[in-house]
Amino acid sequence: MELFLKQKNGYAALPKSGDIVDGEVIEKKGNRVFVDLGVGGTGIVYGREYTEAQDIIKKLSPGERLTAKVIEPENDEGYVELSLREAGREKNWQEMRRLMDSGTTIKLKVTEANRGGLMLEYLGVIGFLPASQLSQENYPRVEDGDKEKIFEALKKLVGQELNVAIIDFNPVESKLIFSEKSRETEALKAKLAAYKVGDV
Repeated sequence: MELFLKQKNGYAALPKSGDIVDGEVIEKKGNRVFVDLGVGGTGIVYGREYTEAQDIIKKLSPGERLTAKVIEPENDEGYVELSLREAGREKNWQEMRRLMDSGTTIKLKVTEANRGGLMLEYLGVIGFLPASQLSQENYPRVEDGDKEKIFEALKKLVGQELNVAIIDFNPVESKLIFSEKSRETEALKAKLAAYKVGDV
């Protein structure tokens, strides 16, 4: 009965495709890395996943713990196929979700400007800051709303650091949208908090 329960519990813990798992490096052999996933079995990083994660793999030693994403729960050899790159991307998107949900602002450098707004990079993803989401301080005010003049004004912000918040993202499309206005909203809230009903 005890053996049955152990097997049952072990089976329940088997990883599924898309799961993020933690394990301990058993060994690096040729172009393969073997990982102990406990009751989840033995994981393997090889093929394209090995090639794409070489910069991570070369720093690994047996006994070290790592985080990976399950690509295939059980391949033809009985191993759990893993991706180190995918796990890193997954963690990055989870961090973006946390920042968006909490409304936390982050300081990022403007890398590029186009006619619609600015480009900023965060955790390896290029995000977009629409001109309409710029603060009053940075919003380009030009006569007649001339698009070329707006573009020239936006280009002057390249290289500058802005405090922005994530307002939308989509991991599937690698879409990331920023806003600088949230900083102004927070500042206004802080000012208004000093007043009580009835104050003039």
